[in-house]
Amino acid sequence: MEGAYLRIPKALRERWFWCCIFCLACYVPWIFVSKLGGEEIPVRTMQYLFNWGSLPIALLYLVIRRFKIEKSFSGIVYGLIVGVLSGLGQLFLFAAYQGPANTSVVTVLTSLYPIVTVILAVIFLRERLSKTQLAGLGFAVIALVIFSL
Repeated sequence: MEGAYLRIPKALRERWFWCCIFCLACYVPWIFVSKLGGEEIPVRTMQYLFNWGSLPIALLYLVIRRFKIEKSFSGIVYGLIVGVLSGLGQLFLFAAYQGPANTSVVTVLTSLYPIVTVILAVIFLRERLSKTQLAGLGFAVIALVIFSL
């Protein structure tokens, strides 16, 4: 094709896309190591160490921001709620991985939390879904059912 050129999809040029890719690159070994650690030490110890492992990232961020703390009270509350929910979720994930649980099933089932997030975003944030996105949501629900069997 004369004059044809490779067109780079818009998502590949967006910062959010690459943040998602990096997040995924961190989550894959995180899940794998969570399973391995859960077989070696108790769930509560894994949670305790998980929190200590997060501390260097928090300190690095504080140093980069020159120890400036946010002034939005509601933002701080949301951040703390996220921390509590993340900690509780992680604790139960470690518990699910402990013992004879099938890592693949646990990972798929816990990774389908976006279904609820999407529903909440539609209801409370008034976000709209395209037909393709609705189909994807339907397939995710089907996957949830299949992996539950």
